[in-house]
Amino acid sequence: MVGVKMVKALVMIMTVALSLGLGGQWAAAQVHHVVGGDRGWDSSSDVASWSAGRVFRAGDKIWLAYSPAQESIAELQSKEEYESCDVSNPIRMYTDGLDVIPLDGEGIRYFASSKYDNCKNGLTLH
Repeated sequence: MVGVKMVKALVMIMTVALSLGLGGQWAAAQVHHVVGGDRGWDSSSDVASWSAGRVFRAGDKIWLAYSPAQESIAELQSKEEYESCDVSNPIRMYTDGLDVIPLDGEGIRYFASSKYDNCKNGLTLH
């Protein structure tokens, strides 16, 4: 019969071996977040409700799905630009209709509809 201490030791050894096999990095599941769910990035979506309680981690990806004929999305530099819907100096504009954005590191990023009315009505994500 194997004791509890022996099982814990084996689990620890296997965890370290797995970590070393991954180049010393801990494995984490990458999550793909489709912003707005089934409706995507759309003025009828409730992006705020969709994002409430959702955890975004470094290594995840966010997917922006929208109609490029109706919409484009600005990635903004600051909270002030985000809150005022000032898209005049974006870091980047997304215009393809399906954009995959890797979350490469920690920090807050700001996305807003390039249409002022849509932005003011909540078509934003931070």
